Amino acid sequence: MEQIVERRREPEPVAFSRVIEETQRRVAQEADKAASLPRVLKAADTPFTMGMQAFSKHWIGGAPKDRLSKAPIRTMAISEQIMDPGMRGGRHRHVREAIFYIIEGEGYEIHDGKKYEWSAGDIMTVPSYCDHQHFNPNPRQRARMWYSISPVVEFLGVHWMEQIEMKSGYSIPPDARPVYGPDKRLIGYETPDGQKFNMGVNQTIQQRINSRLENVVHIEKPRDTYQKYVKLLEQEVRWRESVPHVIRNSDASWEDTQMGRIKFMVTPHSNCGLKTYDAFIQEIPPGGASGKHRHMAEEAHKILQGKGYDIHDGVRHDWEAEDMVCIPPYVTHQHFNSDPKHAARFVAYQPRWYTFMGHGGIEHLANAPGYSE
Repeated sequence: MEQIVERRREPEPVAFSRVIEETQRRVAQEADKAASLPRVLKAADTPFTMGMQAFSKHWIGGAPKDRLSKAPIRTMAISEQIMDPGMRGGRHRHVREAIFYIIEGEGYEIHDGKKYEWSAGDIMTVPSYCDHQHFNPNPRQRARMWYSISPVVEFLGVHWMEQIEMKSGYSIPPDARPVYGPDKRLIGYETPDGQKFNMGVNQTIQQRINSRLENVVHIEKPRDTYQKYVKLLEQEVRWRESVPHVIRNSDASWEDTQMGRIKFMVTPHSNCGLKTYDAFIQEIPPGGASGKHRHMAEEAHKILQGKGYDIHDGVRHDWEAEDMVCIPPYVTHQHFNSDPKHAARFVAYQPRWYTFMGHGGIEHLANAPGYSE
């Protein structure tokens, strides 16, 4: 028998919710803020500073206060690191996965106890919650990396991060009181106002991760939908154990596409340690241009060589080597090389969150000059 539920009348006077209006107002304010921010960030405007990890240039910060503070990018925190000759970086881990493009130099990683070597042009990946540390063993040459982590994880309730070891040469604040462990090693410090910073492994989080590893159950053929989820845990654990952490530049091939000459380094079909990023390298010929397209996902470029400009929704934005170019969501864009003698080249990161929501893919609007099928 159908049950009819009668709505109880609200007490007078009726209280009205303004959630929709407030949301529209906030979205409009954010859109105005994003529109006011530069599409091209100049290298000279952001200095390198020493942190616990390395010498870093933080192009776009990952904290909530950094959102839409420098550029119209929301889902990527982007930085650059310099590893001096013989330097050992800080050791840490976090739930956010990370993508590194090696701009120059060579070195290696220690990821969960395993060694992975890298060199200029490679993409180095750090899977979620991977204990990682960078090393530059070369006594004469520095290494430099352009990398990104996603602040989206902060909204998922698992924004865990542990600093296990400081980089070589890092100093705590001069007015801080150092804290040492039983073995006389520095394990943290306390500031004059009582704030404490601790290094090392968070045992509570470690137990959670260990539990995931220990409770893997092998199911050959799931009997029901629930068992499919149980099997998914095994698949995720096995993926982490076997996936490559470095994509060699030499293993990727240049493709002459409608958008221009592109080397796809990380895609949804790549066998690597990333699930939330795509990455590619694009080259624009002397005096040439790319194709024209748009996509829902935002995108960031590091200009590796050359000079030129982008056209974003009809507006020109000039760039040169070492700049960073920001492309907000659903902006029609095309790249131009203004140098008639030398090629321009950039590496690009694009977050995959948009694809997960059903907004992946590309609207292709015009072919690159000279393209033929």
